Amino acid sequence: VACIFVHEPKKNFYRKFLHEPFPVESSLHEQLHEHVNAEIATDSLHNTRDVIEYLTWTYYFRRLVMNPAYYGLEDPSPAGIEKHLSTLIDSVLTDLQKIGCVAS
Repeated sequence: VACIFVHEPKKNFYRKFLHEPFPVESSLHEQLHEHVNAEIATDSLHNTRDVIEYLTWTYYFRRLVMNPAYYGLEDPSPAGIEKHLSTLIDSVLTDLQKIGCVAS
């Protein structure tokens, strides 16, 4: 038996986690440089479009669609998601180019 003491206004917030699963978010965006670099090194990815396609098969993409605010996605429309991923990938590829991991 466990007792949890919470402030009255937060009671319903915590109660829902007794009956509903707590969402687990992806951390891929925090290590994306390493993943993209590894995929490029193995000749699996060749351009920005390949990287975006790669991301659509990840748990990160599933959570991005389900919880856009957590990942900083302002426009959850398909065009907004495409723009968000393009901006993210452009940033990653630019960083990898600056440190000499990938060619322009």
